Amino acid sequence: MGMFSSLLKKAGSEIALNEVAKKVADAADRLADAAEKAAAEAKAEAPEKKAAPALQPKPAAQGGGASAGLSWGEEMPSEENQFNFKGNFVEYFEHIFAEDFPAYSVEKEIKKGFRGAVLTLTQGGKKSLVVELMSEGSCAQRVRKACAAEGVPYLRFYHDHHGWWNTRSYVSGRIRKALA
Repeated sequence: MGMFSSLLKKAGSEIALNEVAKKVADAADRLADAAEKAAAEAKAEAPEKKAAPALQPKPAAQGGGASAGLSWGEEMPSEENQFNFKGNFVEYFEHIFAEDFPAYSVEKEIKKGFRGAVLTLTQGGKKSLVVELMSEGSCAQRVRKACAAEGVPYLRFYHDHHGWWNTRSYVSGRIRKALA
């Protein structure tokens, strides 16, 4: 009977550990939600600031500049990117999906305060890829963890990272690779 009781104790402790782990994960999600809400409230209350001149997109120098063919650098590349596109960053990504990935349907979820979006590419009713567009100050854990749990590929692009242009070839290339 001693062996049976030790097995019951071990099983009970494993169940308790699983419950503790679940409670910790739930608390972390609530903390992340609270942090995002506080950041959004602080941003809404803060006076409107103009971006520093260094953060303004600069057109590439004659001949393409140092960042020609790249999605990053101090000078904006001449290639189509989210900053020379006639629309906001979500419309830019939707434009790429429509033209480069027409076989996929796109479901869009805009984050609170228009700080980002989650775009889900589906094909035949099945999730093929989740693309998160986010501010560089955002927490990337919740959507990424949910995708990992579902076994769905996940990509993220920062729409406001200094010197990062999200050129069309870069965005399309990463998406093609994730869908393969």
